[in-house]
Amino acid sequence: MKKWLEVEHISKTFYKKNNWFKKKQYEGGIKDISFAASESIIGILGESGSGKTTLVKVIAGIEKSDKTSGRIRFMDTKETTKNHVSLIFQDYTTAINPEFTIEEALLESLEPIKNKAEALEKIISMLERVGLSEKYLSNKATNLSGGQIQRVCIARSLLSDANVLIFDEAFSSLDLLTTDRLLDLLLQLKQEFDLHYIFVTHNLKLATYFCEEVIFLKEGQMVEAITTQELMSTTSSYVQELIDAQV
Repeated sequence: MKKWLEVEHISKTFYKKNNWFKKKQYEGGIKDISFAASESIIGILGESGSGKTTLVKVIAGIEKSDKTSGRIRFMDTKETTKNHVSLIFQDYTTAINPEFTIEEALLESLEPIKNKAEALEKIISMLERVGLSEKYLSNKATNLSGGQIQRVCIARSLLSDANVLIFDEAFSSLDLLTTDRLLDLLLQLKQEFDLHYIFVTHNLKLATYFCEEVIFLKEGQMVEAITTQELMSTTSSYVQELIDAQV
């Protein structure tokens, strides 16, 4: 199976000013992380503060890695597309400008609009693909449920021509039924648009159900990268502890 993502020796160090001497000191981050993804759906797991969000922000280009760091390469993806990676966050209440209607929020995702009628047709078509309808266009995000807002965020990512979608605990505050329906939707969209997914989660059961490969982080470092089929054969004591805690 071909690799679609290579992360090579990526580090990200955060500093803070210390007292009035303004001395910088280390404060979290990630250190020398390397892995290659060939499976289409990968999960990133670890305890709070392990560096999961920092890692995906660097992969998405939101954070810059350290100058001495290695590189991140996407293969077999739309590298020429400016926004081919899209990051969807946990806090859906701030995902969309509360002053915008859903139509306005989705129009922002498209290239400069020359023909609004064509743009609107494209938006309606994408809303239908994610299980919503034209009637939501005039709504504001405050009038939608969490699951509906996440569907809008998925539609926005696809309208921007992204084919790598990163979910940073995006479903953790949703109920099980809503999450299950969204995962089914993502499997359908994956086939239709040839997508790749990265899931940041603390939920091992969700990861083993949905992901094909899982990367475990601890204190900013990678502990293990393993397929979900091989997970019960892990040789890592840290990964085994996480398994035991959730079984």
